[in-house]
Amino acid sequence: MSVKQPFSICPTQQLPELGKYSFKLLYRGTPRDAILVRFQGEVYGYLNQCVHMPKALDCENSNIFDESGRYLQCSMHSICYDPISGESLSEICLGKKLTALKVKEQDDWIYLVDKRAAITD
Repeated sequence: MSVKQPFSICPTQQLPELGKYSFKLLYRGTPRDAILVRFQGEVYGYLNQCVHMPKALDCENSNIFDESGRYLQCSMHSICYDPISGESLSEICLGKKLTALKVKEQDDWIYLVDKRAAITD
């Protein structure tokens, strides 16, 4: 298994507004699923795991945003999150947050720049 430098994830055009891009990474040495989302023109990265139950946010269907397009939403129990902070907006999980990943968009690519994570092939 080799580590790709500088951790390129995907070309910018693969992540439209209110879109998601799924990828795998090593997070603190453990294989995990992750997602990128674009909200209000900015890119955000999170581990793809609901704080309510250890399930992927898109485990039931591929939609990651709720019907309004304002919140990320777990497809299993409809737990909602602020797409910018990852903070849960649902009463059952208030105070909890999705695990954010540091990402940057540059030169028509989106990169992982989080020291806790690596992308491998």
